[in-house]
Amino acid sequence: MRKLIGIFIFCLAGSWVNAQDFDGYYALGIDVIKPLSNTNWINNPGVGVKVGLQRFLNERWSLGGDFNWGTYSKYVPTETFYQSSGAITTDYFRYIYSYGLVLSARHYYPSTNKHFLPFLGLGMGGSENKYTIYYNRYSDQSKVYGFLARPEAGVLIRFSERRSIGALATIHYDYSTAASGKQGYASFSGIGISLNVMAIDW
Repeated sequence: MRKLIGIFIFCLAGSWVNAQDFDGYYALGIDVIKPLSNTNWINNPGVGVKVGLQRFLNERWSLGGDFNWGTYSKYVPTETFYQSSGAITTDYFRYIYSYGLVLSARHYYPSTNKHFLPFLGLGMGGSENKYTIYYNRYSDQSKVYGFLARPEAGVLIRFSERRSIGALATIHYDYSTAASGKQGYASFSGIGISLNVMAIDW
């Protein structure tokens, strides 16, 4: 009985795939993020681009980073603004232009499917948010810098063992201190999905 159990465990372990047989990878894709903070100001999902790279330290860990930029917008119907010099009645647009740069670590988990490699990761770095209002011929903008934290979960998808092209999909939570008190933000956060083309570096 012990021999059978031993053989079963050996076969099961042997069916697990090593985390990688390549040195690293590059990724370029679309990032869609739903704001979670101050949704009264902007609640529409933002769409942007993310570019990143990772280098493996061993079969389970990689280090790298990514840069992202995106735009959030909302149209607001006509209302009146009162100022010391008078009043303005107009419709207007609210925008947030968001940029982030993080260094990240990812931990990969064994999989019985050699084409899929799941991972958990954490990125930390800096962000810049530009909170902007466009009305008539005028604009008002607050540019704010802050700390950015990005926990994530994802999967590498290899189309073939011999090909250098694959896909990378992640779900992530972004928390940034690049907030504008003028626009009612104590922090800026959102949950997003990123779909990427992956280029493997052998």
